[in-house]
Amino acid sequence: MRLESLYGEVREVLAGYAVGRIHRISRIQQGYGNINLSADTDAGMLFVRFSPKKSTEELEKEVRLMRVLKKYNFPAAYPLAGRDGQYIHLTSYGPALIYPFLFGSPPLPTYEQIKKTATTLARLHLIPAGEVPEKVNTIRPSLCNEIIRHPTSCLPPTLRDRWLGAFEKINGSLETPLPTGLIHGDLFPDNVLFKDGKLIAFLDFEEFAIDTFLFDIAMAVNGFCLTKGRPNAQKAALFLDAYEKERPLLPEEKEHLEAYLVWTALGMACWHVSDCRKNGPQAGQRERIRELIEMTEELRQK
Repeated sequence: MRLESLYGEVREVLAGYAVGRIHRISRIQQGYGNINLSADTDAGMLFVRFSPKKSTEELEKEVRLMRVLKKYNFPAAYPLAGRDGQYIHLTSYGPALIYPFLFGSPPLPTYEQIKKTATTLARLHLIPAGEVPEKVNTIRPSLCNEIIRHPTSCLPPTLRDRWLGAFEKINGSLETPLPTGLIHGDLFPDNVLFKDGKLIAFLDFEEFAIDTFLFDIAMAVNGFCLTKGRPNAQKAALFLDAYEKERPLLPEEKEHLEAYLVWTALGMACWHVSDCRKNGPQAGQRERIRELIEMTEELRQK
């Protein structure tokens, strides 16, 4: 990828915004799915996101979702419309969206940050699903099971067998009807922003869906409630206690939580396998797949 060409696309998109001069454009090396940049302009710092793996229709749903979140004063990064009122801009690097650049840091996470994240996630789950665009979760049991069974250099046979073995043990729980609604779909620490101890935004709602709340809860526990990369039961209990102060879990949700902890780790491994197969392995991706599958074995021992 030539940076000169990429930066030229940024300048072309920002020509449709009242930002004055562009002083500096920088590439942000983060994430697997998008091309992210910052732009320092007369109007302030902006965040530019190219989404080469997303369709315009998918991003239109995301923009509609952000309008709903804004109505409920939910802490998030909201896209900016250009002079023509459009949010999505077609480029040779995929559709692009522009955001104000939010200054802050991902959580460490401390106990206090874990609690604030859990409380905010519960707030998200209380937003009426009827106001949210319909969208299915890209990480689905049947789809993942099909993807994993196909040979690929991204997933050695021994790891594939371990994935399938873990999935077989939890599949019954995944078929149990549980409360559903709006979920973030990708709530890991790098998608939450804190500043001066305050949670200022959930980021990257690309993977939002209408799905089981327990999917979001389990994924967040797997992302936030770790010590040196290993599951931490004390942090998980703290997360769940804070969440339930806003939205109490039903008995059946508690019953199947452990299965969903395993499922979200398997599901993320599946996402990486699919991405690796389509686009070639990115730095650290094969290691991440192995790490997620190994985590499921530890989770089943808890």
